[in-house]
Amino acid sequence: MKTWDAIIVGAGPAGCAAAYDLAVHGREVLLLDKSDFPRQKACAGGLTVKTVKALRYSIEPVVRQRIAQIRVERDAGRAAILCRRSAFCFMTVRQEFDYFCVRQTIAAGAQFRRISAITTITQEASGVTLWVDGELLRTRFLVGTDGVHSRVRQLTGMGSGWFWRAFALEATVPLPDASSQDLVFDFAPVRGGYGWVFPKGNHLNIGLYSCAAGERIDRARLSAYIRSRSGDVDAEDMIGQYAGFGAAQHNYLSGRIFLAGDAGGFVDPLTGEGIYFAIVSGQAAAAAIERDLEDGIPAHAEFVRNTAAVRADLGISTSAARWFYRNLDLGYRLLSMTVVHRFALNAFANGPDLASLAARVKQLLPRAV
Repeated sequence: MKTWDAIIVGAGPAGCAAAYDLAVHGREVLLLDKSDFPRQKACAGGLTVKTVKALRYSIEPVVRQRIAQIRVERDAGRAAILCRRSAFCFMTVRQEFDYFCVRQTIAAGAQFRRISAITTITQEASGVTLWVDGELLRTRFLVGTDGVHSRVRQLTGMGSGWFWRAFALEATVPLPDASSQDLVFDFAPVRGGYGWVFPKGNHLNIGLYSCAAGERIDRARLSAYIRSRSGDVDAEDMIGQYAGFGAAQHNYLSGRIFLAGDAGGFVDPLTGEGIYFAIVSGQAAAAAIERDLEDGIPAHAEFVRNTAAVRADLGISTSAARWFYRNLDLGYRLLSMTVVHRFALNAFANGPDLASLAARVKQLLPRAV
């Protein structure tokens, strides 16, 4: 039986990031997914500067629009403009972006296979075996990047006690020229989240996101929100998606199985951003596997080290999300302060410096109250 160096389950940004890095090092990598590509995927599709920098290749062919300012709204009467001199967010369509990443990963040497079901996963001292569509596959390492409903996480029991999720629903609003529209985060329409408007050249992507327990987001609510912003327009491709959280609380034990992206809870609950964290967690898994194969350094310990900083940032962001959404008026006033929104925008664009931002916010709290 062939033994792969790594099998990656899930060909989204996290899976492609892991498979690409291992493939360029000459490793035998099998990338599995239930879908053929291109495939539709619910996601606002905004890539921050840090995301673009983390990728190993240019995504210029799939960038629809570049954004240099955000309009942050609290309600109809309150809005703040956060801007930079250069673009900090690059608009893509996930269907196009994911397909592009899959093609780059296959070109790097990874093999792709569409599957229907994984029925069992068994971890042993020297590797992992999987029953996939009635076929037994063997690998030295397994990476679960198969989303919020991860089959890898379910079959291995790795999601107990730390994993939680939130929901988002989005739709496309066709416009001949959406380039003049603002990128909007609107904190009025839902509890524990926001509405968004992302311009993408010839259309708007409009959606609702919430991480609040019991907050119901459905098609009728999103349709009403779209009408409130864009009038009586035809919304297309309405689709929902859960996001996975909890990476900061996950204590990895020894083993040959790793979770990255949504499957591993690598999503920011404050902003809902997931693509950046998917990419860097997938790359961290690849680096840990490569170190083990090359130098014999245990991969699980290396993965914990590789993700320590990003998991710490997600822990701070989780606390910040709880505070911000419980104190929305005060949080909005802080965000409207120039010194805070510069920090926040820089963290959003270039990478979290959340400890510094949190310290600055504490200093400014008395002035904002």
